[in-house]
Amino acid sequence: MKSLLTVLFLFVVQIFSAQEEAYANGIFDFEENKTQKIFTDWARIRQSPNVSSQVVDSLPTNQQILILKKEKTVLQLGERSANWYQISYQKGDKTSEGYVWGGNLAVGYRNKNGFDFLFGLTKTVDKKDKQFNQNYKQNIAGIKMVEGNLLIDEVSFETGFR
Repeated sequence: MKSLLTVLFLFVVQIFSAQEEAYANGIFDFEENKTQKIFTDWARIRQSPNVSSQVVDSLPTNQQILILKKEKTVLQLGERSANWYQISYQKGDKTSEGYVWGGNLAVGYRNKNGFDFLFGLTKTVDKKDKQFNQNYKQNIAGIKMVEGNLLIDEVSFETGFR
């Protein structure tokens, strides 16, 4: 009987602790020791991996960074969940380190004819399905055409809903 109560107690604790945890979307999974690009406008670089931490710098769209380490800490904004990453980056002749939320990074990028094309998720908006009279969260994706750090053009589109 005692072992049954112990198992039941552990099961209940597991259920309640699992409800608190946020899981990262696989789309924001970046490899350590690989370069990546900033997607958002002026991504905040923090002293430690959380939103309460001091902002030590800001990086513009298309700034190249090096992923040093994927942190276990996950932040959820809207429907977007991502890990924090310890990064290294170059500004002028100075190399600095800090932490950036993975949702601020380009999911993919490539260079063509001197222009960089960045792909990422920009935001989550509330939408209403009129047919079923239900609200849902809609991720908005974007493609940015950039030359250096100068935004040339940008297009956004809906990605579907959860």
